[in-house]
Amino acid sequence: VASSPRPPQQGRSMTMAAKRTSISSSKRTVGRPAKVAKVTPSSGADKFAPVMRLMSEYCSLSESCTSMLASALPVALQTNKEGRHAFENSVIKAFEDACGDAEKECMSAIEAAKVACSKHQEEKAGSVANLELAERNAAKALEQKNAAQGFHDQKQAEKEKAETALKGAEQASEASKAEVQEVSSKREAFEAEVEQVLPALKEGNFAPKDWRLRQKAIARLSHLLEQSDAPESMVAGAQLAFKDKPESRGQFAVKTVEATEACLKTYSQALAQAIIGASEKSEELRGDMVAKEEVAKASQSEYEAAMDALITADNEWADAESEVVGFKKSIQGFGPRGEDLEVELRGSQTSFERFQELMGQFESLRDQLPAPALEVAAEGVEATTSTPAAEGEEAEVPVEGAEATTSMPAAGGEQA
Repeated sequence: VASSPRPPQQGRSMTMAAKRTSISSSKRTVGRPAKVAKVTPSSGADKFAPVMRLMSEYCSLSESCTSMLASALPVALQTNKEGRHAFENSVIKAFEDACGDAEKECMSAIEAAKVACSKHQEEKAGSVANLELAERNAAKALEQKNAAQGFHDQKQAEKEKAETALKGAEQASEASKAEVQEVSSKREAFEAEVEQVLPALKEGNFAPKDWRLRQKAIARLSHLLEQSDAPESMVAGAQLAFKDKPESRGQFAVKTVEATEACLKTYSQALAQAIIGASEKSEELRGDMVAKEEVAKASQSEYEAAMDALITADNEWADAESEVVGFKKSIQGFGPRGEDLEVELRGSQTSFERFQELMGQFESLRDQLPAPALEVAAEGVEATTSTPAAEGEEAEVPVEGAEATTSMPAAGGEQA
């Protein structure tokens, strides 16, 4: 800062040449104190580093606004509070507003992290409760599945038993039918053979020349008698009695013929009676088979219903077990997720604490009180003062690129 012009001296007027000397020079003469040098922004870069970090790390500003504040804010802050220009106050106010928004964001982040942690704990507790419920449901489903399996096994055994009984009844019915058919065929064949042999022998229809045919007929008759369970004596007597003509037969021969005829007729009637018995038995077995068919059908229906119930119970149990597994996996995932949320919460809290720390340093710079005078540090600062070499000489003190000149009083009342 240049000194104001001095009025002309009485008797002489001369321009004093400035003489540069070091501030720390031992030859410096005592005179008027040197003016305080202005401090450039670069001289307090470390001092405003927290403010710059606060701006870069927390404030959401446009690139142009950040650049402007980075240049203007340190200059505004290094000016004493009482002597700040309105523009400097507006710069500080703009930064304070940005810091206010940043503080809200920090608080919102902490609150969001707390809500997320709380919600996570609620979800974890809910999942634990759901797991307990799912395990109870799975245990109940397992009981129902086991009961359905037992019922299914019972119905399967009943079905197999009914099928076995039905198969036996069908076989018995078929055998009875075959028996009826067999006896009927036997009776028909027997009566047909008797009809072919007995009348001709009884009536003596064979001529003497056909004695061979007669003997064949007698042999066939003997076979019929044997078939009829006739005694051997009757068979032997019949072979002799039927050789004679009816008119030539003696009393014994006549009785033998009558006995033979009666025996054959009795056997034929026995066969007829056997047919009736076999038919009745066949009908009875058929009825039993029909009843067993109904039992088998009912058993099959019950078995199918039991199978459907077992499938349903098995699916329900599988779903319940799957739900249990799902809840267990979910609960296992809660651990790492909870740790991540806790880390996020601590990070938000730590960030806010750092914000408060930086904000406190900013507020300290913002609210600094004016000092009586600023001492210019000797380290790294080169200052020169000019001392009068003779009466009336002027002195200049340049400090860090800024020149300051002061007028020193000369001897004899001269003004500098």
